[in-house]
Amino acid sequence: MNWQTYQLTNKPVRIPTRDEIEARRKYAFGYFFEKRGGRTFRDLVEQYAPFLKEVYFPWPGLRSARELDKDIAPLRRKLIDDLKFCRSKGLALDLLVNATCYGDTALTSVQREEYFGHLKELSSFGLMPEIVTTTSPYIATITKKFDASVDRRASVNMRLNSTLAMEYVAETFDSFYICRDLQRDLPTVKMFAEWGKKNGKGICMLANSGCLRYCPWQTFHETLLAHDFRHIQGEMRKLDLPSTLCVGIVQSKQYEEILRASWIRPEDLYRYEPYISVFKLSTREADRPDLILQAYTSRSFNGDLLLLLDPGFSFMVRPYVFDNKEFPKEWSEGKIAGKCASNCTHCGKCTEVMNLVFKRSPNLPPPPKYSMAPYKPLVIPD
Repeated sequence: MNWQTYQLTNKPVRIPTRDEIEARRKYAFGYFFEKRGGRTFRDLVEQYAPFLKEVYFPWPGLRSARELDKDIAPLRRKLIDDLKFCRSKGLALDLLVNATCYGDTALTSVQREEYFGHLKELSSFGLMPEIVTTTSPYIATITKKFDASVDRRASVNMRLNSTLAMEYVAETFDSFYICRDLQRDLPTVKMFAEWGKKNGKGICMLANSGCLRYCPWQTFHETLLAHDFRHIQGEMRKLDLPSTLCVGIVQSKQYEEILRASWIRPEDLYRYEPYISVFKLSTREADRPDLILQAYTSRSFNGDLLLLLDPGFSFMVRPYVFDNKEFPKEWSEGKIAGKCASNCTHCGKCTEVMNLVFKRSPNLPPPPKYSMAPYKPLVIPD
């Protein structure tokens, strides 16, 4: 296989019918400000609008899961123009208020007035969002008081891992992101969907997360993201500590852990279509959002799987790649790294898959020297 261009297969693609397109208009696309992979956000919306249902976005000045540390005014001007363009293409707007930490203003009148001020500003531009995705039951509650028509969506960062958990907040939220740690277990996804249908709730899924499954660092990691990473560099270097657990795992070349994560291959989305109302694609900081969209909307990808994930780790693994077309049939049937990976016994199945998909590309340079902190390898004991 030629990895030089990292493009999808050049085989002719059948043009889908209108009904097929409407049935597949199930993707939520993440907003990004700067060009990525040589393409602007608007370029990709223009190209893939028939497949896109929603755009999720941060509002500069309103804390979300990833801090925006640049000058707010020009960011807002650009975002407003791009959101109006999305509206013209029929996309719903999903405002992110999904940080895990809001400091000492959380659940106070200060937070409420600030939040309402942002909603009023969006509304003044004709951009009142149809959806607000949040980790905060408080934000969800006051959103309904501001505008009862807004869909209040429980963020994937809430890690809702049971129908009981959703039942507890059924009056607070209108739709839910399923806990990504569970989503490879299709019977569980079906159970969530049946609960959602019975209770009038939408069930959504993050398709291309590169995060470790059941990561014990996740809450810690999400908190760092909400407040930017730059302030941690000194202590990282002093303690030889990685910025995140996944970075440490990949640095120590435990690549099988990537297989055990929560991502779903584009080829396998058809198994989820009866149960999932929205497939979220993580693209806000991905290197190649164009490849992510092309792969998941076509349901096929001929290249390095790591380029589709966020975080993807491709630059850390080079010159090796995960050949997406070499995954065995058993993987697609959910028999490998599915439910069993919840309590992994290191049975050898993932090693067999690695022997098929893990390849060295002569066309890629070796990884650059890691620029953050030196790290002592993590080793899983035998």
